Amino acid sequence: MTINRLDGERVLVVLGGKDMTDFALDFKKMSLQNAHARKVLLRLTRLACRKSGIDTNGKRVNVEALTMGESCYLLVTVRRRMQRYRLKRSGGTGYRFESCGDFLNAVEVLYRHCPYAGKNAAYECGGSYYLLFDYPTAPSAVRRILREYAVQRGGALFCASVREKGRELCGGNAVAVIGEKLI
Repeated sequence: MTINRLDGERVLVVLGGKDMTDFALDFKKMSLQNAHARKVLLRLTRLACRKSGIDTNGKRVNVEALTMGESCYLLVTVRRRMQRYRLKRSGGTGYRFESCGDFLNAVEVLYRHCPYAGKNAAYECGGSYYLLFDYPTAPSAVRRILREYAVQRGGALFCASVREKGRELCGGNAVAVIGEKLI
């Protein structure tokens, strides 16, 4: 068995016919589904990286195998793991009510049918009343009820504008707080 470091992140391991016999490896049966082959390849990969001075902790390791005659060539590539970022969905959905009566009727119906309508807040701005949800879309049951009483106005920019210019009537879960007072 020979171990050659090709560059900063790659190592070439050459297993001769005797090495393949000693490790009880058969190239045709060598796969990650074969428990014995997986165990041997994992040990060989760690050994090769350790002898070559390549750190594998927290990194992704790829092993490619190629046979030539009785020899088996293993190319081990070590790369840093790509960080996965979850995008925070900001913004929301806003509904505008023409009158206070429509707003209170909608809140009462929402409270009776879905008391936990999610993160929402009530605002008054320019003579209209608004119900703003903190997530991109309201649950389907809530949308069905709100279609009767309100007009869906917009997303994140609209909600930010209402929050900036309007007067907050109730923060947190406005449907639960106001609905509880109405019933």
